[in-house]
Amino acid sequence: MKLVVLGLSLGSSWGNGHATTFRALLAAFAARGHDVLFLEREVPWYAGAHRDLVNPDFCRLAYYQDLADLERWRGEIAQADAVIVGSYVPEGVAVARFVQDAAQGATAFYDIDTPVTLAKLARGDFEYLSPEVIPGFDLYLSFTGGPTLARIERDYGSPAARALYCSVDPQAYRPLDLPKRWDLTYLGTYSPDRQPTLERLLIEPARRRPDLRFAVAGPQYPADIDWPANVERIEHLPPAQHAEFYSTSRMTLNVTRADMIAAGWSPSVRLFEAGACGTPILSDRWDGIDSLFAPDTEIVLADTTEDAIAALSRPAEAIGTAARARVLAAHTAAHRAEELEAYLTKRTAQSAPHERIATMSPQNPPLTLVAGGAGFIGSHLCAELLARGEHVVCLDNLQTARPSNLRVLEAHPNFTFVEGDIVNPLPDAIVALTDRFTRIYNLACAASPPQYQADPEHTMLTCVTGTSHLLRLAESSGARFLLTSTSEVYGDPEVHPQREGYRGFVNCTGPRACYDEGKRAAEAMTFDFARMGRAAVRVARIFNTYGPHMHPDDGRVVSNLICQALSGRKVTIYGDGSQTRSFCYVSDMVEGLIRLMESDADGLEPTNLGNPEERTLTELLDEILAVTGGPVAIDYLPLPVDDPRRRRPDISRAQALLGWQPRVSLAEGLARTCAWFAEEIGSADVERKLTVAAE
Repeated sequence: MKLVVLGLSLGSSWGNGHATTFRALLAAFAARGHDVLFLEREVPWYAGAHRDLVNPDFCRLAYYQDLADLERWRGEIAQADAVIVGSYVPEGVAVARFVQDAAQGATAFYDIDTPVTLAKLARGDFEYLSPEVIPGFDLYLSFTGGPTLARIERDYGSPAARALYCSVDPQAYRPLDLPKRWDLTYLGTYSPDRQPTLERLLIEPARRRPDLRFAVAGPQYPADIDWPANVERIEHLPPAQHAEFYSTSRMTLNVTRADMIAAGWSPSVRLFEAGACGTPILSDRWDGIDSLFAPDTEIVLADTTEDAIAALSRPAEAIGTAARARVLAAHTAAHRAEELEAYLTKRTAQSAPHERIATMSPQNPPLTLVAGGAGFIGSHLCAELLARGEHVVCLDNLQTARPSNLRVLEAHPNFTFVEGDIVNPLPDAIVALTDRFTRIYNLACAASPPQYQADPEHTMLTCVTGTSHLLRLAESSGARFLLTSTSEVYGDPEVHPQREGYRGFVNCTGPRACYDEGKRAAEAMTFDFARMGRAAVRVARIFNTYGPHMHPDDGRVVSNLICQALSGRKVTIYGDGSQTRSFCYVSDMVEGLIRLMESDADGLEPTNLGNPEERTLTELLDEILAVTGGPVAIDYLPLPVDDPRRRRPDISRAQALLGWQPRVSLAEGLARTCAWFAEEIGSADVERKLTVAAE
């Protein structure tokens, strides 16, 4: 791929975090075999002594003087496969219009300060972005995830808003064996809205603890700040010295801007850099931070001066070690480059997917649609259907899916990906193929509590509005429709095991209701379509499923325990570990879904799919440690609200109707899953642990 990036700065890291972000991301992107050109506006404050990268070895770096001078790069932009415009680019609105006029490939806006940008737009400040240019970008890539992405699509007309968090280069940011120089440090440019938090969590603790040593590195701090004598000021710290700074800090502080706290899901690059260096992090609190680092295990959260002083009094080395393991598993520049490649590739390929489908075969074969096909179970389902000779169209909004799940499928001649959200009207590429669909699987919904609670409105709409859109497509095409419902419709069950006739014990107003009640409503709608003769339907109630392609950060018990055990950090058990679940390996689940779709079910009764072998969470952990090699320290935390105490399916209907029951034992499934996660985490220590355990 040929990529052109127009960003604030690559050559100078003075007073901005954009340079370090682009350096790590683009170096990793180039390492994947792509050609990169970075165009930077020549400005005096990033020139001269402030320019600390002159000839990058991972891309071409060129400067332009003004908009008129940018014209000489029109040909490069037109020939590129993708063009990205970054936030804070001087005269950014005019640059955006120029790029949208010149580019022939995919275009994207990369917002490194999304909440700040949206606040500026709301007050009519169009310094570098304006509402009218947002719909002209194929992608809106955002440092902020969570509900903000839906807002960008809904309020500003972005075709696709996707999270592309900041990241870290683990080669540049790693632990250094150096003596500790400071007890608490902070690295960041002065910002008025961050200063009160810095005052509360560092400056005031320094006043109260004159026996400790502190440091604040970064430019633009006003001269009238009353720094305590034990706070060392460093005006500028070039990126080459960041790892040393963190490694000589016993603990470092993360402070978030007010707009980003309000939006949530807005990690700063300093968070990942410090974590990669194995430095314990003390942070302010905001929604979504627990999806990145586990509080008290991988990060320390503080609200008050007293919290900060208490944190400085506790041993924290294990927290730094755990934070580093988490960063290496999910937040390196290589992870972000893979995500960026997938986003850009899919936007480029999406222009006319129905034309690609038409070339699959001169006989125009029937098609199977898998909504949510890039997700954990969905990607395995797509692969199995392709292996059985079917022609598969995968529809996914990539909100919670990992694009890498589809990597091995994208080259298959009978596979096509269409990016879209079933909450919205179905994409034209799907509608154009209505007469070709004979099977429609609906797996499109976030399925883990942290994911579906992050945007409960979208979760509910996915279940209800999205299912309505797909049912209407099934009605129009005459396709058979399968809804993947969930064991969550049984709530915290009073009947055990759970049979399909049990009506459940669900808290309809609790934090999980968006998913539990959403799926119940989706079932009701699906059965109404069957009763009215509008579609032939099937409903599967899926119980806990695990296997490769699970997201390391999805918050599910299997992925949590495996990743924690492999990394050697403290494992988290919610409750006392006596609550039970039944764990079905993903290949067995996919087999059950396909059998149900092809069965002669009457369409008016759901079917449980899951493994009836019930295990406590303590027993599950023991099984995992038998693979990874224990023991580990365990952190027992309170049960989440409405977390079910027991969960086991009665699968007698599936056995009688489908001749189906799970075949993969828990020990075998966990061995496969641990091996996959070990490869994902990519740690030599992890590989050694698995080898020793196997021996």
